Parts: sequence; structure tokens; C-alpha cells
Amino acid sequence: MPRLRPIRRETLEDQVYRALRQAILEGRLKGGERLVQEALASTFGTSRIPVRDALRRLHQEGLVEADERGGYRVATWGPEDVEDVYTLRLLLEPEALRLAGPKLSEEELDELEALQFQMEEAASEGDLDRYVDLNRSFHFFIYEAAGKRRLFQFIQMLWSGLPPLTPLSVPGQLDRSNREHRLLVQALRKGAVEEAVHILRRHIRYAMEALLERMEAKP
Repeated sequence: MPRLRPIRRETLEDQVYRALRQAILEGRLKGGERLVQEALASTFGTSRIPVRDALRRLHQEGLVEADERGGYRVATWGPEDVEDVYTLRLLLEPEALRLAGPKLSEEELDELEALQFQMEEAASEGDLDRYVDLNRSFHFFIYEAAGKRRLFQFIQMLWSGLPPLTPLSVPGQLDRSNREHRLLVQALRKGAVEEAVHILRRHIRYAMEALLERMEAKP
């Protein structure tokens, strides 16, 4: 029997959340644009409740900002924000990997490799939404294994609001990302933790450069 992907059982909130997140990340909803709950509910054909809950999730991720009246706007990202976030990622994530590497069992490495294979599958199918979810799971699997709760929480905060699809939409970036994930798993399998750290630093730096280039290229 061929491998089949589990069917997503999504609530209305999940569907609204994914639709809004994709519109923001693809630039169809611009930075600073107001998000009126009544208008969105009418567009989606839902009540206000799933729209409200979806906007709260997007606010937690940093993709939308709340104003003083309790309304929401699409968050505005500039090059300085990107440089700040990625500079901190370059400090914290390699350290989490350095701590996690020696602790990862063969079973855990198998699990990590399975996530890597699933990412390649999602990329080949053009399913960027699924790729983003798997990418987050792949990285967080490693960082959580470091066993440092506060370090992991800080990294999670940095990923909140990070526009994950944007660097991946740069031509060639998705292939490069998959290649780096593959090399990272291979290095961990042979116990070469410092090599894995070097690969991760390069991975984060390339993503930052791709994102900045894409921002500069926008009209």
C-alpha cells in the first residue's frame, strides 16, 4: 500500500488562521493594514468567533499587532527587525544544538530524519504551509532536547512572528534549506556536533540574507 498522508481535521478557526497567515506571508495583506473582524467574517462566511480566535493566534506569533482599541493590524517588518531576530538566533540556536547533540539517541535521530524526509516530500509537492510546520518541528525537536527550558523558551519567542515563508519563497532557497537539514542530520548521526553547529549557523545566516534580499527587492 502506498504511503498516505493523514487527513487534516481542521476547525473553522484553523482554516481562517491558515488563510490569513498565508495572505500575510505572501504579501496580499500588507503591513499596517487593518483587519476588521466583521469584514473578515463576512468574507470567510463564518461568525466572528473563529476570526477573533485566529487573530489572537496570529498576534501570539507576532504576525499581527493589537492596537489600543483592541483591533488588529498586520505587523510591519523592516530590515532592522530581521537583523535583530536572526542575530539572536545565531547566538542561541547553535548553543542549544551544541547541548542537545550528545543527548540525542538513535531513536530520536530516526525521528529527526523522518521529519527531514517529510520536509523534502512537502517541498516536492509545493506544500509550503506543511513545510513551514515541519521545519518548526524539526528545529524545535533539537532545541528542546538540550534540556534547558528557558533557552528553549527564548528561541520559541524569536520564532514567534518570524515570517517563515518569506525566505523560502526566494528561488533556490527551499532546495538549499533541505540540503542543509540533510547535512545537519548526517553530522549528528556521526557524532560531529561542532560540524552540525557550523551547518546550523550557515543555515540561519543564509535564511537571513535571503529574507533581506527579498525585502530589498520589493517595490
